[in-house]
Amino acid sequence: MYDTVIFDYGNTLCKMGSIARTLGKVHPSKFAFEIGTLIEEYIEQLYPPERVSVLDWEAIWRTAFLTYGLPFDEDIGRKHLAQFASEGELYDYTIPVLESLKSRGIKMVLLANITGATEVFQQDLDARGLSRYFDRVIWTSEIGYRKPSPKAYQLALNSIGSSPATTLMVGNNIATDIEGASDLGISTLLLCDQHSVCSYADYVVIRSNAAEEIIRVAELVD
Repeated sequence: MYDTVIFDYGNTLCKMGSIARTLGKVHPSKFAFEIGTLIEEYIEQLYPPERVSVLDWEAIWRTAFLTYGLPFDEDIGRKHLAQFASEGELYDYTIPVLESLKSRGIKMVLLANITGATEVFQQDLDARGLSRYFDRVIWTSEIGYRKPSPKAYQLALNSIGSSPATTLMVGNNIATDIEGASDLGISTLLLCDQHSVCSYADYVVIRSNAAEEIIRVAELVD
């Protein structure tokens, strides 16, 4: 049995919404959707999978606002991030899996790449009642480097005294979650929406079977 499971968050435990659509709910500009779309494009361009350094999120938002001749301040950005985070939807399997692993005494770490203020995402996690399941929560915006950096995974392991040999990483992104963890010798489980083949992942699980399969894999003994 693995004694530790590291989880990604966005689109692994929580289906994230749209930065573009949520801006209009907290900002009255007629260009809100366009600005939000531009923010999404900047994030995609500035954060290719191999990038491990963390950029200033406010600079990204400010650049998008200024493109449309509008002022930006941190309060607007935080309200936008809070709206974006709150509209994420937990998958049906999320709570059952966390409950089951917790009851088995398996240590859990949340290791998530985010662009934004750490406090906003932590408050959302707390409001959902998810924080209590994790022995350690690590937002990359807080530590200054992102997955797939081996430093991020090593920090997760060190924070709870675990070793790669007895740890399982669960995520949905091949580059950041699967390859990154594999490079450090951590076993990996890739969550997919449909049948897929991934040469890097030790296990590939379809979301519809996630509740049973994540527990089954976590209990495997080499």
